[in-house]
Amino acid sequence: MKKSLLFFILISSLKSFADCELPQNQKLTIGCSTECGFFYRLRLTTNALSLGYPIRIVDLSQKENTLSEVGGFIIPGGVDIDPSLYLTKINPALKSFAKLTSEGVKRDAIESKLLSEYQSDDSLKELPLLGICRGMQMMTVSKGIPLYVDLKNELGLENRVYTFDEINSRQSSVTMPSRFSAMKLHHQGLNLDYFKANQSAHPDVKVTAFSHEGKIAEAIEFVGRPALGVQFHPEMSPSHIATPIFKWFLTQSCERKNSKGL
Repeated sequence: MKKSLLFFILISSLKSFADCELPQNQKLTIGCSTECGFFYRLRLTTNALSLGYPIRIVDLSQKENTLSEVGGFIIPGGVDIDPSLYLTKINPALKSFAKLTSEGVKRDAIESKLLSEYQSDDSLKELPLLGICRGMQMMTVSKGIPLYVDLKNELGLENRVYTFDEINSRQSSVTMPSRFSAMKLHHQGLNLDYFKANQSAHPDVKVTAFSHEGKIAEAIEFVGRPALGVQFHPEMSPSHIATPIFKWFLTQSCERKNSKGL
């Protein structure tokens, strides 16, 4: 009873008018590149209900689920990406900092394929994508942009382990606070030194949020697609940070569903 009351209060506090309405008795299908954990499901479900969207969440690593059948998809946080996907040669001094796991190998293959399909298929041009932490890093790598293998060793910054960092998002086209603190859990990230030196080679990528006086990229967007990657964890951050991001993603997903008749 107490849990039900708490859930009702949470939903009521988030209730808002949706910019997009679902047809009656229909559900919004959201795909995850791997099974989305508790906090992702909680944020998706509560924000969807506040917009009046019944949703179902599917695992895109299962063969029966495809990008063409979902309203939007998420690449959640997780383990390191294999450096061979973004570096032609890895500095031996950094090699030990690349923490490779069987889960990472599996996800690398699945998410590389999903992102390749997403970017090459014009019928998916309106499909919303939200990449979180590892998800933003996969989006970065898919564009041929390398990562820092280890922030501490390459930038002299302590690796971010359940740390709240102040983020400047004034350049973001997605509605969120212009300056806020959000939860961080990573030791890698978009290589800003490379990106700044080669920005003309990546005109379809914008870096739109930063922390640590511009040393860490905190958000990227794909030009011409509703695609947002964030290095921080909105699903584990306060509601005033999480809600705008998840509502943007869900509203875009609703619009995609309605336009495609999914």
